[in-house]
Amino acid sequence: MPALSAGPHNNSYGGQLIDASSCVLKDFSLAVGEQTQVLTLKIIAEQSLAIALTITLPDTAFYFDCKMAVTNKKNTPYTVYSSFPYLSGISLGENPTTNLALNMWDRGYPGIKAWEANSGGVYGRDVQMQWQCVYEPTLKEGLAFITMDTTYRNKILTCFPGGGMQSLYFDKETIRKNQTREWPAARVIVFNGNWRTAAMEYRSWVNENMQPRAVPAWYTKEVAMRSSTWLPTKDLVAQAQSGKGAGVITSFEALPKIFAGGYIDCLEIAMWNEGVNLWPETYGPWMSSGFLDFRSDLGGREAFVKGVKNVHREGRKVAMYVAGYGIRTTSPLFKGDDWKKWAIMKNPQGEISFEYRGEKDDEVFGIFTCPGYKPWQDNIVRVCTMLAGAGVDEIRLDELGFPFRPCFNQDHHHESPYDCHRWMREYLRRVREAVDRINPDIVISTEFFMDYFHTYTNGALVMDASGDELDVMKVAMPSYLALSYHAGAAEAAITGAVMSKLESHRQNWAWAHVGTSRPQDYPEGPGQILRWHELYPSFASALTAGNVTDWDPVALNDPKWMGHLWKDSNYWLLTGGHEDATPLAAGGVLVRLPELPPEIQYAFEFDIATTSMKAIKISRNNDGLFIRLENPVSAVLFPFPACPPLPIVTMQQDKAKQLEVKVKLFAPWNPASERAQIGSIRLKALGGTVSGTELNDNTVTFRLNMSQKAMGIPYSFQVTGDCLPLKKWFDIKF
Repeated sequence: MPALSAGPHNNSYGGQLIDASSCVLKDFSLAVGEQTQVLTLKIIAEQSLAIALTITLPDTAFYFDCKMAVTNKKNTPYTVYSSFPYLSGISLGENPTTNLALNMWDRGYPGIKAWEANSGGVYGRDVQMQWQCVYEPTLKEGLAFITMDTTYRNKILTCFPGGGMQSLYFDKETIRKNQTREWPAARVIVFNGNWRTAAMEYRSWVNENMQPRAVPAWYTKEVAMRSSTWLPTKDLVAQAQSGKGAGVITSFEALPKIFAGGYIDCLEIAMWNEGVNLWPETYGPWMSSGFLDFRSDLGGREAFVKGVKNVHREGRKVAMYVAGYGIRTTSPLFKGDDWKKWAIMKNPQGEISFEYRGEKDDEVFGIFTCPGYKPWQDNIVRVCTMLAGAGVDEIRLDELGFPFRPCFNQDHHHESPYDCHRWMREYLRRVREAVDRINPDIVISTEFFMDYFHTYTNGALVMDASGDELDVMKVAMPSYLALSYHAGAAEAAITGAVMSKLESHRQNWAWAHVGTSRPQDYPEGPGQILRWHELYPSFASALTAGNVTDWDPVALNDPKWMGHLWKDSNYWLLTGGHEDATPLAAGGVLVRLPELPPEIQYAFEFDIATTSMKAIKISRNNDGLFIRLENPVSAVLFPFPACPPLPIVTMQQDKAKQLEVKVKLFAPWNPASERAQIGSIRLKALGGTVSGTELNDNTVTFRLNMSQKAMGIPYSFQVTGDCLPLKKWFDIKF
């Protein structure tokens, strides 16, 4: 087998290396159709291998597709590896040292040097998408290839010094006499633009072939902020139940209490399973013992179901933590040493994947189980079915990601120890089908990203910072939800991710070796509170669609400023500013826009710290398109003439437990809609009821009665109708 590493693979690996230059062209044909031209080359190699190379060039595309089939004309079998495509001698422009490439690890990071060192690697371990791309920003041109592999074969996708790119399929193929083997087609893209141009081609291929899982409407409309928490230990619960502790829930029925005082729309809950009671040592980072059942000290399943319903009444959502790989060797799922039957064995010698470790070498807590082992699949399906049946909104399968984990465990009877992608696809398919039978709107997320995961899952955690560029998946796979974990609110707003905290600063620079490391001048501390959670719902459709301009806006007088311009059918939206939310220089920044439709004549800048809005001027002149911004972090709305109006809300508590909410519509780009559509406005009170509605001229007034028993303070309401959606948070004084 080839060495499983990035870089050029020009080795015969014990066989005979067949180079294209040593082959003989025996025949060719060119078929010209109405929309395509097809060139077929018939090649003989080693006097006994007949190679048919088919190249299809659509008339209106900037790519061509290649297919390769190899037939053995020899009496004895041929055992082969294939590198397809294999491109060499690439230089974009006269200076290849300025060519850039994409690091396809996890969500993908633009901007690495294309030919400085080997990049890429094994699909599912080092790269998470089936394409490679090089580009030259100064010339605005690039070259990319997509391996259009719907069977997800094992491969190494790489760029390497000397101007080389290739996809090496490293599973052996044995071709017997008169047999033909084909490899997945490759699409070669030659483009003007930047890497996002090629990413859009990968998006088209993914949408056609992977059937990416759509984001449920409720998630787009209702989740601006998502975070996580641990339930208290058994001892703390017992103290609170005896009256000796405060601020700790004593029953699952009180789940809304863990949302109190915050603006979290969806909260991921860990330490919920009975195993942390039966084996207290499992409480903590290595908590998994198989997820037996809901904790008995908090009331078990019955109390949990009631608690989830109570959370839903408050307008919040419940996500649940499940360890997707890991389990302790002392789990009651095992009997004696039979945990070894479940484990990933990393080599034929039987070395076990002990991933649950402490800080000391001899601290081994548990194993990573093989996702292709049916009993483990059955257990995860059981756990997820149990959670879905209890009414939860999201299940996050922690640890899942980087699925290329070969397993040599003979108890698993694998056809090949390298069938990792087949195992993982089966694992995720079974989980998705099981929960869909209960609730197809459940979100399934994981810890890390992998392109084919998105057929079954909706998103994953974003650990690292991508710098002033967007990560690659935001363009190539935009419906694959980016769930912030370490990012501050400013970074989440600028990059279009679902935020995890109100504070503006990132506090953890995980995975800086692939993303961006902490800048030397990055401020200490959590930073200021931003209110992006109130603006995000109005513009979520643009941010989750991921239709971003090919080139980013640029601040002419501030190199620290960064931003992106998002496209929606009703409006365009700019999010930008200082990623650390530090103030701009006096006078603000002059921002050049890369493009803007001529019918857009209005622009409104929102201060993400306060949500205040003001009209700003769009300057169109011979030098380009410009706006001037004043806020450290801004959102700028560019409405089309037919854009629905924006609700403007004022609130006032007029008596105990009652709130008066007045709504007007704001649409100077289409003034007639302000009055014409006011009658469509509806208000949904989360944690209360609407007791009265009054329409007066261009204003609609709602009266909300809020329940004092509600524990999910602060409260919120949603404004819907023929308008941009709006969500507001508020407090009630009882």
